[in-house]
Amino acid sequence: MAASAASISLLLLATLAIAAAAAAETAQPLAHGATGGRTTIKDASTNKLVKSLGRFAVAEHNRRLRHGGGSGGNNGDPITVRLTFTAVAAAQRQVVSGVAYYLKVIARERGAGAGGDRPIDAVVVVKAWVKHESRELVSFMPSPK
Repeated sequence: MAASAASISLLLLATLAIAAAAAAETAQPLAHGATGGRTTIKDASTNKLVKSLGRFAVAEHNRRLRHGGGSGGNNGDPITVRLTFTAVAAAQRQVVSGVAYYLKVIARERGAGAGGDRPIDAVVVVKAWVKHESRELVSFMPSPK
């Protein structure tokens, strides 16, 4: 009986040690902020993918204005004018359900009497596993900076 109790205790101890090691391994990336954290894209102004996402964000904003009757589009964006893409000043990426790109887009109002360049904070989510690579404009807001 003592031998079976010792075996059960040893088995329980081994199971706890394995579970603790697995939990520590799982928690380690979170402690360093690697999983799900934003990373800066250093070459944002020249990166072809980032520039194409900036162009997409401005084009999608303009499309929403056309289909929303000029009231900021159907998603309630506060920018009510059509814009022309100029550049991407900064960008970050974050792995979520897809990859979220946080872009600082520089755009200019279209038409006569248009103002100068406007900084815009845009968020675009890319889902590469979708057959024709899904892109979705999640947010398009005037930048406070």
